[in-house]
Amino acid sequence: MSKNKPLLQRKTEVGALVLLVVLSEAAFAGPADFNIDGVYEAALDLPRILFLLKRDPNEPPLEYQGEFLVNWAFLDTGASGILLSRETVTQLEIDIDPNAQYVDVGVGGTELFDVSEPLYIGTADHNDPDPNDPNHYLPLLGPWGFQVNKSFAGDFPNEPIDLLGTPVMAGKTVVLNAGAVNHLEYFSADIREPNDPTIPEVDFTVPLRQDKYIMPKDPNNIPPLPVLAYNPVIDNVTTEYNGKSFTTSWILDTGGMLSLMSTSQAAALGLTDSDGTPLTVPDFNVPIGGIGEDVNIPGFQIDNLIIPTLNGYSLIYNNARIGVHDIGIVDEETGEFIILDGIFGSNFLCASAKLEDGWPIDFAEGPFESIVIDMRNGLLGFDVNDVYPLPSCGDPQHPQPTGDFTGDCRVNFLDLHVLTENWLRGDCYAGNSYCQGVDIDKTGTIDLVDYALLAEQWFSSPFSSTCGDAEHPWRKADLNRDCSVDLHDLWILTEEWVNDCDWLNWNCRGADINYDTIVNFADYSELVPVMQ
Repeated sequence: MSKNKPLLQRKTEVGALVLLVVLSEAAFAGPADFNIDGVYEAALDLPRILFLLKRDPNEPPLEYQGEFLVNWAFLDTGASGILLSRETVTQLEIDIDPNAQYVDVGVGGTELFDVSEPLYIGTADHNDPDPNDPNHYLPLLGPWGFQVNKSFAGDFPNEPIDLLGTPVMAGKTVVLNAGAVNHLEYFSADIREPNDPTIPEVDFTVPLRQDKYIMPKDPNNIPPLPVLAYNPVIDNVTTEYNGKSFTTSWILDTGGMLSLMSTSQAAALGLTDSDGTPLTVPDFNVPIGGIGEDVNIPGFQIDNLIIPTLNGYSLIYNNARIGVHDIGIVDEETGEFIILDGIFGSNFLCASAKLEDGWPIDFAEGPFESIVIDMRNGLLGFDVNDVYPLPSCGDPQHPQPTGDFTGDCRVNFLDLHVLTENWLRGDCYAGNSYCQGVDIDKTGTIDLVDYALLAEQWFSSPFSSTCGDAEHPWRKADLNRDCSVDLHDLWILTEEWVNDCDWLNWNCRGADINYDTIVNFADYSELVPVMQ
């Protein structure tokens, strides 16, 4: 699925915007979770990546008037395909299949696209020191057909835009340089192999799963179809406003300048009626253009947007500013028209802007240095700037249990192992911190009293346990990642039955349990015995 880009978000305009703004620092509140206050509705920039195209992996890349052209595109986790502008296709003399077409959906509705000849694509960091060296563009993927705009972008302020969606990220790790936007630089992106040692370490992670938002069987499609892939989803996203709350799943959309909630969610919070008509004066209005047609959407400042992390606390955006609009696709299995619950855009990942009449009037820094999207393991990681305090074991809101000898802020078998290794030790005193804390009652000897004190704290922690953490890992057959293997997982398996599986569809949403590239009875036999 490709979605619309706000009218503000055009190639030339964004470049000028990043160079001209002066940022103000976001405020923080409440140390028990990781609270962020001051994020505005519009991302100051979107992730950008370099790319090249080849007809043959052993041949030079496609050129423009006899020279290698450095191309860049927005890297868009919300797009299920790869979209090339008519300008790019014309400059690189890319062939168009005269019969093929593909229908895609966006904020403004559906739109038909041409399909390119099969090509190989390679990517490089937007900040690559030598972007003119084709050897830096790895890995080469394909050959794939791409979506192509049927018409040229037209006059200013319209600009040609290329989008690289989830196919180029499938099974890889995406690194986004969010902190650069705070310093008036571009939101640069790179795609790296899993376990690449240069991938930044993160401070906390949010679980992702891949879901299907494509319509290859739409009657308007004429094969051969362009390459398509599934999209990452964040589950258990809670919105709070005026004492009401609503919990749903949101698509992670790095290509979205702003974040959106459905009208049903806005109605549940009392912001609109069931038709999307505001019941209170919107805090902002934003014109959005792209696939389909241009639309103007209202937005509201809610109390909190809450996302649970795998670290035992929540990522909370206080006073979050979110647009309200419905984007829907047809479920090809059921024929049901599905409205997306929400879209988590780049305004929550990098520096953001407050808009008035579509133009920025104020700005706020983002707290993140890097965003790491592990598309193989389904993890969204956040590397936080050191000036922002994170919840940590031993801080006033998260006191370390006295029975935690290993320093992981949890009392478990690892701590019991430490106690047994020091059993009946009698040389504990203040000088050795009472045997590094294992002498809990500080009597000088590690004995049954210390064991009893440890037992009283068994499995205790100031951080809450959550599905998917180290103590509650997802099982292979837990396809929807809710820590239960049940009928919901069986339903996913039946939807993916006998489908071809690879990283483009996240191994058929995990239904290819034994990784043999197809969903069949071998996978069924692994799921059913562990169903609850």
